[in-house]
Amino acid sequence: MTPSLKISQKVIDRLSQEKLNFFGKLYGIVVKNNLIVIELQVNEGEECNNSFINSLPAEIYLCGVIQTGDGLYNEQSIKESLSEVYVTDNPVFVSYKVEGCQITASFYINGQLEVTKFTPISEQEILSQFLYTRLTTSVPFTSELTTNSIKESFTNLRKNVSSGVMTFGFTQNNIYLLGGDTENGVVGVTGNPTIGEICDESNDPAEGGTRKKRSQQLYNVDVFEVKMLKRMTNENGLSGGKEHAPLCVLDKKQCKTITIMATIDALAIIHRQTKIANLYEIIVESAVRSLRLLESAVLEGFERFEDKISQPEIFHFYPEDCGHFVTQIYLQGDDEESLLQQRKKLHQELSLSQEKPIFRRANRFTFKNKLQVGEPLINPHLGLKLSDNGGNISLVKGKYTYYHYCQNRMDDNGWGCAYRSLQTLASWFKNQGYTHKDVPTFKDIQKCLVDIGDKPSNFIGSKQWIGSTEVNYVLNTLLGITSKILYVSSGEEMASKGPELVSHFENHGSPVMIGGGVLAHTILGVDYNSQSGNLRFLILDPHYTGSEDLHTIQTKGWCGWKNVDFWDKTAYYNMCLPQVPRGI
Repeated sequence: MTPSLKISQKVIDRLSQEKLNFFGKLYGIVVKNNLIVIELQVNEGEECNNSFINSLPAEIYLCGVIQTGDGLYNEQSIKESLSEVYVTDNPVFVSYKVEGCQITASFYINGQLEVTKFTPISEQEILSQFLYTRLTTSVPFTSELTTNSIKESFTNLRKNVSSGVMTFGFTQNNIYLLGGDTENGVVGVTGNPTIGEICDESNDPAEGGTRKKRSQQLYNVDVFEVKMLKRMTNENGLSGGKEHAPLCVLDKKQCKTITIMATIDALAIIHRQTKIANLYEIIVESAVRSLRLLESAVLEGFERFEDKISQPEIFHFYPEDCGHFVTQIYLQGDDEESLLQQRKKLHQELSLSQEKPIFRRANRFTFKNKLQVGEPLINPHLGLKLSDNGGNISLVKGKYTYYHYCQNRMDDNGWGCAYRSLQTLASWFKNQGYTHKDVPTFKDIQKCLVDIGDKPSNFIGSKQWIGSTEVNYVLNTLLGITSKILYVSSGEEMASKGPELVSHFENHGSPVMIGGGVLAHTILGVDYNSQSGNLRFLILDPHYTGSEDLHTIQTKGWCGWKNVDFWDKTAYYNMCLPQVPRGI
């Protein structure tokens, strides 16, 4: 039976922005009789990075090819390329006509390309149907310091991991997956439930709770933690075959060796209806991909440094424009500048914007084993009822952290609102990867203003206010961020700033600090009705003194839409609009 075809809306959106002709590969997930295309990879010239699949979660496989251009293609060369696909008997070919943004999809069936219909699938639909497993462990790795020995040692390590002697544990549920020599390969659960049922029952879920739907049908990225153990005994005594004492062969020679703890940090994307007894091989495949990625990084470092190996670091990214995880390994000694070419190549391969960072270290996805009490909230505006102003709604883009009065056991009630707004702005630049520096503390802010000569030395440790000008100075000095300052002589004049604020959020997307009189706030967006001239502001209020209670913050208006009369008619206001640098 011919499978049904779905294509990620993220892939479609990136194609709609594509102006260049290219040939590339498609990666997807096969579930029952459904093929879901989830990613594309652009070939650079005649070459294609065949190891890219190791950067994708297990269960995402090569499923087809894509060609963009004028709609003409060589059918024979397409068929030859499709022969590389082994995950499905019916690989897919997608032709994208740049002029007119027309997508045509075909299945390769019985030696012929047959045009088929496809359905776009959103990221939220994918998150509702799939979850991720994350296997984390470390294994000792020792090798002679030569290219061939490193390759051979990694090959042996992969064979050991996939030999069936490993046990994988969902420790929060006390469920363990064994190799193939047991009845169903599962210990700790009766029957054969699905991974979705196990995840939903977990009391210690990852990244934001069990599979809860927030308002507006938003799903979280569910990540189920897995640990690896090595079985040292057999259940039923010795297995078949004769056992003998270990043999040791000595080969005496002078050589350099490397010994490191090889970190396995591996992801798999799994349909929620997958039976838990079927997970063993999937998790093994995720570990094998992680080790292949690690091998490439170690060999690349060895070629550069010859006599030593820089410690590899694994980073999982969840690019908004992809809607799934992409894993990269960077060497500890490499700074962001030296990794620029690697990031640039990845942006080109995935047809991603060259104007914003996606794969810097600071962009890494933050896994949370559980919600920590008192942890500052991320994006508390999500889930709010939209403004009813009937205009063009332009909002902050990306993630920020909500900083407000009395956090970190510090009583700044009455004087620290601009400091808190500044911290919110700084958190946005850190969360987007524009800086790796921590959000500045009050002492950092005050010391910075003293160091640049804006304040006297006794300003440090004081409770003196700061305004938008000082926020501008600190962002520029500590983070290298320039800002645009908007001035209004009264709160009433804020009604005229709709077009400028819309332009800022559309082109930059960073939160805005506004100070006036004795108060400071953070503007997260605007709803500007150009026909009526009415303007509403999405305000994040740093004057909140309570706990990190999202319900209270949203229902009591600490984060919410405000009319122009929110601003004091008798006070002047200065707005600090941080300008976002372009580049990766």
